[in-house]
Amino acid sequence: MGTLLDDLAEAEARVFALKRQIATGPCIEFGHDWKHIGGTNACCSRGGDCVCSVPVHECAKCGDCDYGDNEEAADTIIGCSLVCEDTP
Repeated sequence: MGTLLDDLAEAEARVFALKRQIATGPCIEFGHDWKHIGGTNACCSRGGDCVCSVPVHECAKCGDCDYGDNEEAADTIIGCSLVCEDTP
C-alpha cells in the first residue's frame, strides 16, 4: 500500500490528465473556451442608427464564433433599446 504522498501524486497526475483531456477534447463534449475578440452593433429597435455594441467571443479551441449571440449581449440590447428610444 502506498503512502499518502504517493496517493496524492497519483491523484494530481490524474487531475492533470483530465484537465488536458478537457482542454484538447471536442467542444461538443466539453464546451467552448470563449475568448472576447471585440464587438458588433447591438442592432436594437433603432436599427442602423444604433450606437451600442455587444461583445463577440471566439472559441480558443475550435475557432467557432458567437457573433454577439450571448447572455451579455441580450442584456446590452435590452438596455440599448431603452437608451436609444430616448435619443433623437
